[in-house]
Amino acid sequence: MILLDTCALLWLDSDRDLLSTESLKHLEHYANAIAVSPISFMEIGIKAGKGRIVLPMSLEKWTDKICDKYSLTVLPITRNIAVKASTLPEIHRDPFDRIIIATAALNRLKIVTADKVFAEYGEIKVIW
Repeated sequence: MILLDTCALLWLDSDRDLLSTESLKHLEHYANAIAVSPISFMEIGIKAGKGRIVLPMSLEKWTDKICDKYSLTVLPITRNIAVKASTLPEIHRDPFDRIIIATAALNRLKIVTADKVFAEYGEIKVIW
């Protein structure tokens, strides 16, 4: 199973040309084992509310559609993930990304992301 960062989740459905060749290979290989954190849906909703991105439909309908279309597994944000995210080294300050990083670390998942800062956390493997 692989975990998508928020940017990869958006690009998966809207603009696959923004995904790297390596990312696309992994997405094809793990087609039935792709996970997301619900924090990505929150981040997308906040960005859409501020006009920074435009969704083709309501956030609720979009999340249902994308989860169904790609058979995404939505992993829970557990107490352990919250604790891990709060105790990660201060490499990445974005709380959304820290939750995604903690989710990957605790579930031993590779993360698909264009964010180069993720790779500075040695306990996770970044696909890009």
